[in-house]
Amino acid sequence: MPLIKIDPDAYSYTESRVKDFPNVTAYIAIGGVDVGKTSFAISLSAYLLKMGYNVLFMDLDLGQSTIGLPTTISLGRASLDGEDFIRIDLVMSEFIGNNTPDGLEPLILSRFYKLLSLVPEDDNVKLVVDTCGYINSPRALGYKRGIIESIPDRLTIVISDRPWAKRFVDYTPGKRVILEPLPGAKRRDFQVRKERRESLLKEYFSTNLTLFYASIYLFYFPYPLLSLKECLTDMLKYKWTIREEDLNGLIVGLKDRDGRFLGLGRVIEVTENNLLLETPVNFIREIRFIELSKIRVDGQYKETGKLLIFQKEE
Repeated sequence: MPLIKIDPDAYSYTESRVKDFPNVTAYIAIGGVDVGKTSFAISLSAYLLKMGYNVLFMDLDLGQSTIGLPTTISLGRASLDGEDFIRIDLVMSEFIGNNTPDGLEPLILSRFYKLLSLVPEDDNVKLVVDTCGYINSPRALGYKRGIIESIPDRLTIVISDRPWAKRFVDYTPGKRVILEPLPGAKRRDFQVRKERRESLLKEYFSTNLTLFYASIYLFYFPYPLLSLKECLTDMLKYKWTIREEDLNGLIVGLKDRDGRFLGLGRVIEVTENNLLLETPVNFIREIRFIELSKIRVDGQYKETGKLLIFQKEE
């Protein structure tokens, strides 16, 4: 249940531009890194709430999550908390397992569709979508277009501080507007974004940790269900393999038998057929599937690199 402060400058800027927008049911903020997409999305949500609408907020930013955990995408229900804050109650999260969409675009789109299916068709409901800054490749353009095309009756707001980013307008179907970067937006380096993820992970894992051994099925996003032993050794059918040492510290997604995301875990130890995991999830008996991420962290939840997957030689 994140409580987010509304930036007054961003809100004033957003409010001044909303009057130029067509009346639609969904608003999608896209653009490069650190141009103010989230500030705009929060400000627009606050404005729509003040206008009397019910607002759903979709967070598709893996690297700088606003309402969900790092490596996830999420849908939440927004409400005002006084004059200066907006509260977003989580409706559902979907585990992706990386801090960028690069190479995982089909997976993200499929799980985005699950979140989108929860948005009711109601004239009084507005959807605000915040996306990541992943924009500078043809694959990125196709991925963003897939999101845009899936949302009915939408307006795309392209927020850009660079001429090359504005080229994305040519790939953007339907109604769109271009905004300059929001007031106060400034480029943060990779280390700052990394430290923010680490802070969120440390806060998440800081209380009520449970340790348990898992000998249940693993699902790594490009592959069908495999047992742990198969996943770590041959994978002959797929000609891929994972080194056991690369699993230590790995963040994993925990799911129930219906595929519902329950929370995150961290691999502590690897044996031949088992993983020892730590997690704040209390109802571990419901866990039936474990999804591997690409992110590894140490005991202080600082990122130590990514899971390496090797192609076996013929």
